[in-house]
Amino acid sequence: MRVLLSTIRTRRLSNRFVAPARSVNRFDDLNKRSVDVFAEGGWPAIRSSLEIQGWSPAHLDQIHEQLRQGWPLAIALRHVSIRFGTCPRGSKRG
Repeated sequence: MRVLLSTIRTRRLSNRFVAPARSVNRFDDLNKRSVDVFAEGGWPAIRSSLEIQGWSPAHLDQIHEQLRQGWPLAIALRHVSIRFGTCPRGSKRG
């Protein structure tokens, strides 16, 4: 069976349907900058407060993980200080 290329019909693309422009979604920027919010406030505010108190970046990562797991900030601080065996000087409340 022989098929000639000239006999095969090819469809021309119509200009009726135009590819959609990049959709502008106002929530795209919000999704990129997602902020964790906990009972004690937003993570950026909590982090800056803890940095001022002297917590190290390694401590902050662990504290953030504890907060994501649902622990209150006071308990998260206690867990991290026990895990590392240290806490920054003057960080104790009360």
